[in-house]
Formats: sequence, structure tokens, C-alpha cells
Amino acid sequence: MDPKTIGIVAITAEGGSLCYRTIVAESATVLPPSVHPPVALYNPSLHLTNGYIQARDWQGLAAIVRDSIDKVVSIGAELVVIPANAPHYAASHFVPECPVPFVNIVETTVAACEAGGYARMAILGIGVTMSDGLYEQPLRDRGIEPIVPTAEEQTVINRVIFDHIIPARVTPASVQQIVDVMQQLKERGADAVILGCTELPIVIDESNSPLPFIDTTRLLARKALELGCTPSLESLA
Repeated sequence: MDPKTIGIVAITAEGGSLCYRTIVAESATVLPPSVHPPVALYNPSLHLTNGYIQARDWQGLAAIVRDSIDKVVSIGAELVVIPANAPHYAASHFVPECPVPFVNIVETTVAACEAGGYARMAILGIGVTMSDGLYEQPLRDRGIEPIVPTAEEQTVINRVIFDHIIPARVTPASVQQIVDVMQQLKERGADAVILGCTELPIVIDESNSPLPFIDTTRLLARKALELGCTPSLESLA
């Protein structure tokens, strides 16, 4: 059975490339050596997608996402992922028109939180992911209490993501700011944390995290790999 072609609609270069590298690197867990699913990746300019995200214009963002999906499908994508969390606010505007199965990062993540047996999950991400409740109701629907950073903590995390991680200008001091917030969330009772920005796993790992974490980027990549290597995708439709 040939693996399905995976379409990646990237929002940032860092998140998109980490997802892509994970799919290829971890293919050896399910496929013969040197075999990996074909990958089609399209990344519209960040200033366009980020502008709509900051304005919370989900219909405008969805138009860009639909166009991006059409591009990767046109060259063979048989399922699609978006390795970015905040754009999933627009999912209801583009998923119904997606011509191939779409793997939702939020649904995949909350299922992993439940499987992990966590009762209280902290949520990190860009400002809008934390402030507007992307994960809060989905977690509550599974009996998990969400813990959201304070407004001041959100400002710190958002700044580090946009000023340091996305443009690849990370410093030890900027990483420490994230770790400090995670420590504060732990002290407020969090069992674990959702790295709800797909760039955060670039700087947070087992060596510096004060909490167990859900790596949404690699989790999505592994789910895409799993589904891309199954005989049928009918269950996703």
C-alpha cells in the first residue's frame, strides 16, 4: 500500500517545517526504511494570514486557507493539515468545503489530553489562542479543566513567539520567559500544558519544561502520518 500524499497548509515557516520534518523523520516507525508519504506544502505570506488572525476575521482567513488547500490538492494531496492552532478558529468556514479529509489540530490535541489522563491543562499559544478560548470548551467537553495564563503572562508569551521564535531569533533569555510562565501555571495547579503554538516545541522540550506537555506540532504530524498510511480515509470524511 502506497502512503497517501499529505498536504500541509503552513502559516509560519517554523511550524510548517517542523511538521514536515516530523512526518519524514518518523515514517520509519510505520514504513520501510527511506519510505515516507509524499508531502505537498504551501505557505502563504505570513503578513496576510496573521493580519486576518489579529483582526479575528475568520471568513477572510478561511478564504486564504481554502485557496491554499486547493493548491496542495491540485498537486495530489489526499489529506490536509494546518500546523498552526489559531487558524482553527476559522475551521467552520473552510472544513465543509475541503475536498479531502482534514485533520483538526484542536480535536487531535484534546483527545491526547484525555488519553493522558490529565485533569487540569494549561494552554499556551499566541495571544488570540489563549485569550479567545480556542481550547477551553473542547477541554471542558472532555471533563478537563482549562487553565489560561493571566493577561500579563499572555503578553509575555505572545511577544516571545512573534519577536523571537517565528523570526528564528531565539535567545536563552526569551526561552526562560516561557519557562517562567509555565512554572507559574504549574504552581496554580496545572497537570500539564498544551503547547498551542506550533513553534513552541522548537524551544520547549523535556530538558527545560517544568510540566508534561502536549506538543501539538508533532502530534498533528504523527496523526497525519498514521492516517496517511492506512488503507482507507473514509472514517475521516
